Amino acid sequence: MHAFAVTFGVAATLSACAGRAQVLGTDEPSGGCASDCEPPDAGSSSRGGSGSSGSASSSDAGSNALDASGVEAGTGGEVETSGAPSEDEGGTGNLGGASAAGACASSQGQFATEVRSHSFGGGQNFNQATRFPQAILGPPVANDPSSVVSLGNGGWVVLQFAGNAIVDGPGADFTVFENPQPNFKELATVAVSDDAQHWVEFPCTAAQDAIDVGFCAGVGVVYSSPKSGISAGDPAVSGGDHYDLADISVTHARFVRITDRVDLTGVAGVFDLDAVAIVHAECP
Repeated sequence: MHAFAVTFGVAATLSACAGRAQVLGTDEPSGGCASDCEPPDAGSSSRGGSGSSGSASSSDAGSNALDASGVEAGTGGEVETSGAPSEDEGGTGNLGGASAAGACASSQGQFATEVRSHSFGGGQNFNQATRFPQAILGPPVANDPSSVVSLGNGGWVVLQFAGNAIVDGPGADFTVFENPQPNFKELATVAVSDDAQHWVEFPCTAAQDAIDVGFCAGVGVVYSSPKSGISAGDPAVSGGDHYDLADISVTHARFVRITDRVDLTGVAGVFDLDAVAIVHAECP
């Protein structure tokens, strides 16, 4: 473990092997591409290049929503793909749907505020018992091992932003922070949703030692920290891995899911999540 250092109701189903995004149902990630599928054409993007969704291994079915205190904050869990959001989520179930009226009144800013659901994978379990979920909520803390949680091999987590959402704006719209070093990458697949039932992935099929990792998270060195004063909302200086909703034809997202690449193993094979920050927020 390297201690230093994220669909909707649409008319057609896309495939990560045939297009730029994969449409999936429920919180839990799918098995992803076959090992011999060709990487999609990523087009112009914040992350660019080729990008696989690793299938999730559920050794820990902890699926209840958790807030920063670690107390259950809702029923959470896997959601049946019904084509519409549950009533308590308040989403529209449509691509680019608007949030409920008055949502900004309860906005708690640009960082993830709650774990909606998760399932840790096997193997590396750094900080799972002692720092989850609080370590991955709020701002990133560069070079602080206590600020990250290992997802385990194939593990995944769904994060949400109380009273806020990611909207498509110029350039990067949100940033995922891990704890890599320049020559040390721990890759994961990022997906977004507006209702926590239907997901669009940023394809991540890169090899662990690839120079061009496409849309995979776990590559960009983190510089942002409350102590340094470097803003997590400014991609020009924050570090981390940046994502543009336009690259997957999405305009609005209330949930981010991050899935460790189950096909990658070893010391650099498990993703250590630090934080997720909104760059373009519905409620600034």
